[in-house]
Amino acid sequence: MARVNTATGALPSLPQALIPVLDATQADEADFQSLARAIMQDAGMSGRLLQAANSPFFYRGSPCRTIDRALFSLGLDTVRSLALTAAIQQLFGEFGPRHRGYLRVVWRRALTTANLAQVLATLTRYPRPEEAYLAGLLIDIGRLIRLVEDEGHYWPILQAAEDDPHLVASERETYGRHYGELGGDCLETWGIGPFVADAVRYHMEPAERVRDAHHLVKLVNLAHSLGCLPATFSATAEAGCNETALAAADTLFGLNEGLARELRGRVAEDVQRIAGSLEIDLDGPAPEPAAGTVSADRAAERALGARVRDLTELQRINGELARGASLQERCEAARRTLFLTLGVSQSLLFLVDEDQQSVSAWVEDDETPDFILPLLPGRSLVTDTLLDREILRHEEENAAGLPVIDQQLFRLCEAERLWSFPLLADGHPPAGVLILGLTQDQAGALEARSDFIRSLAREIARALVQPTPAASRDDTKTEQRIRETVHEAGNPLSIIQNYLGVLHHKLGEEHEARHELGLIKEEIDRVGRILLRLRDPEAAPAGDAGPASLNDLVRQVADIVDGSLCRTRGINLHLDLSPSDPPLSVPADHLRQILTNLLKNAAEAQATGGEITIATRAPTTVNGRRVVPLSVTDKGPGLPPSVQAAAFAPVESTKGPGHSGLGLSIVKRLTEEIGAGLTFTTGSAGTRFEIALPHQPAGPADASGTTRP
Repeated sequence: MARVNTATGALPSLPQALIPVLDATQADEADFQSLARAIMQDAGMSGRLLQAANSPFFYRGSPCRTIDRALFSLGLDTVRSLALTAAIQQLFGEFGPRHRGYLRVVWRRALTTANLAQVLATLTRYPRPEEAYLAGLLIDIGRLIRLVEDEGHYWPILQAAEDDPHLVASERETYGRHYGELGGDCLETWGIGPFVADAVRYHMEPAERVRDAHHLVKLVNLAHSLGCLPATFSATAEAGCNETALAAADTLFGLNEGLARELRGRVAEDVQRIAGSLEIDLDGPAPEPAAGTVSADRAAERALGARVRDLTELQRINGELARGASLQERCEAARRTLFLTLGVSQSLLFLVDEDQQSVSAWVEDDETPDFILPLLPGRSLVTDTLLDREILRHEEENAAGLPVIDQQLFRLCEAERLWSFPLLADGHPPAGVLILGLTQDQAGALEARSDFIRSLAREIARALVQPTPAASRDDTKTEQRIRETVHEAGNPLSIIQNYLGVLHHKLGEEHEARHELGLIKEEIDRVGRILLRLRDPEAAPAGDAGPASLNDLVRQVADIVDGSLCRTRGINLHLDLSPSDPPLSVPADHLRQILTNLLKNAAEAQATGGEITIATRAPTTVNGRRVVPLSVTDKGPGLPPSVQAAAFAPVESTKGPGHSGLGLSIVKRLTEEIGAGLTFTTGSAGTRFEIALPHQPAGPADASGTTRP
């Protein structure tokens, strides 16, 4: 395969397609499903995401071949950065405005092919319809890459091409291969999978040449053929299927003409509906707007520019708020930010008191608050805002019927209108209420930015709920307490160890409990080493260079978990261990802790009679890196959506009292410490965690027969 440039940093997207992606990343409660749907309507953004997820910076041990998995691998912050970068390049790069009409052609082709491929996959019982959709969406990825990398030569070729065969011939003459082959090579290099790459590579082949190819290749080939959409400017999109497409439907899957036309018509309506919702004109170049009006494309660019402005402003504001050393300083920073960003000079912050039963506000610089309001309904627009968790607005002309506290707020803020925003931070109790005092003109001007103000209120809430540096100013005392705790914990552990020795001696070498006593002793030793890491996190345990045998370590941990958790719950614990059992260069305690957490979660997630499987596999090479695969699979109900969205961050446990919700975050941290990759797949049929342990084979043997590094 020829060397390909896999960079997707400049892949263009329509402004109309980027706006929903940016909005989804900024929603109050980011919904990964909504974000995935928005991304999957644009080939450029999908390409950026997949390339990033499979890059060495984010690779987690196995390729990301779906948008959903790429989202979980990258995390919301990274996806937000990718979308923002794409938007900035779209606004300020030269490609987008100059070739916007052609981007509409590519967008329509991609979405039509993707939807047809998915429908055909379901109809022909292909087991992964989402894979067919993705392959269809990316059929023109090679064309976008080539246009960005060599616009000067490639753009005239596109303009001169009469149809697809003419374009392919011109590309072969100029570049040696056509855009489908370039796209397939890129996808294969990114690790998307050989069949997805082949589906893109061969999507223009005649049906007779792909009739015996992989199912996915045939699906995308037929979807492209049924789409009947040109790749050039020289023809208009056909309303229905042509004879070649109808013959391909029969050749590849035995579909009759009526069904093929029905599928094509249904998908065409769906794409037209999506385009309408995004205000994308699919009927060709937009007509010149009437005097005093703005074209739809220009309006979309302005809207995208507003999103970029707001997002970059939020990032700056976040840094400004975080610099406050105390709660008072953060409140002052918030009010200063409101003035500098929105021009609002009159604002108040009501903060929730420690008892969560009232809110307080300071107007003067006094130690005691000027207002203390009980959190009861109907007492004030402030309390109603917090109790209902909704934005409330009042006008001065209607203030006479309001409680006196609200009338006071109008006078204090010198306002004709009061806007009240709840201060809510994800995963925290409400922080308070933000009051904005506005004139009629200010309110009218800020109406269009209400979503931005809501996001700004969320950033203020996050700053207010963060612990202040003052809470950690006694670092020396805290460190001393940790050392004392570790020392004191060592005393009972030593006593337990001594009694285990006495008990072992009394029972004798042949007693049946000897093995269990040995396991208890090993686990107590491990507790001691964990406590020592608390005292000195950077210190590596002495003599813990790595287990001599991965399989032996798996058997030891499985033995403990089986006896203490699985058997009491009627859960069957299976081992599927590879005959190849290389020594590893990672700490054994880390591996034990990782496995113990995963097995404990798997056991607690299943009802009586469940099943867990631990599997090891021979060393393999993934993206040029030697790894040893290790997996833990259960047949439980799957991870809750909140845990999936957290992407290994600590969450509130769904298991009830006595559970901290930290298990997966600890697993994530430990795998990162040993340089391992960690991924998971989950659904109603169970959850599978895959760990790619780094493998360093022994050095070559010298003349004496010993190995050298």
